[in-house]
Amino acid sequence: MAEKSAKLSNSNNFEVNDEIMAKINVYTRKELTSDEVYAFPIILCDNDVDRDYERFSVKSLEALAELFIGKTGIFDHDPKGKNQTARIFDAEVKTDKSKKTADGDDYTYLLAKAYMLKNQKTQNLISEIEAGIKKEVSISCKIDSEICSICGADKRIKPCAHIKGRAYGNKICHTVLERPSDAYEWSFVAIPAQPNAGVSKGFSKEPSSSDLTRKTILKSKETLIKELKQKDDIISMLYDDLRRDIVSMKFLFDPFTVREDFEKTISELDCEKLLDLKKTLFEKAQNRSLFTPQLWTKKDNLYSQSKQKEKNNQFKLGK
Repeated sequence: MAEKSAKLSNSNNFEVNDEIMAKINVYTRKELTSDEVYAFPIILCDNDVDRDYERFSVKSLEALAELFIGKTGIFDHDPKGKNQTARIFDAEVKTDKSKKTADGDDYTYLLAKAYMLKNQKTQNLISEIEAGIKKEVSISCKIDSEICSICGADKRIKPCAHIKGRAYGNKICHTVLERPSDAYEWSFVAIPAQPNAGVSKGFSKEPSSSDLTRKTILKSKETLIKELKQKDDIISMLYDDLRRDIVSMKFLFDPFTVREDFEKTISELDCEKLLDLKKTLFEKAQNRSLFTPQLWTKKDNLYSQSKQKEKNNQFKLGK
């Protein structure tokens, strides 16, 4: 499950017309009028690399646009019926070509439109939205693929050793969130994990029991993050050792190698390719007899075997 911070879009000039009311009334039991509802736009997510070095692809945004239509808005991801406050009735993917992402692509985002009833219960919330006090929301959805931006590996199927936020050559590693398969809800939150459509994501299986409290889930999430960080540090150390071994073996039989260029080349290789390269370099080194005495040759070896055989024949009994 992915949780991603978002924000309310500017609601100025957002007119509740007949077309909008027709879409809203799809979800009502009785036909409402524009005087009875308050509608507002929300930027749910985008294709930019966030502070956790993750991003949605444009294709994922298009899929989420369909999945989020009809989804309810609550508070702090607390799935109680009394927390239901608003509902999304429309969503579309929009592109702002005047703005670029960290990857240099056109900035693309998912714009949703939600509505709530105008009544005594929602009066304060509507006032806070209009005043810009309530502007951050957080979405909850299911993502089936996490693609490494360096090697293209799906980390859900075959995790690679590339670490988010680290540079590999001239590229910064990040994860591309692909194949969204469900959208659960979106919530008003008091303190979002990331400001300005920042990100707070935690991937896990959807809880199978309703008695899992939010406190327990958050504690498990913190423990998981700590364990993953420790494993990332260990993997990073092992990779550094492996790359140093490869550089050393390369210089054994090719001392004229430009070290900086070679190190840059292997920095973009995944674990499997690094191990294959080390095996190849080891075989080349063996063929160059770098692991046998300098004056020892195959000819010397054959001569020694011949003399040993001749010596052994001296002890054979004649017929």
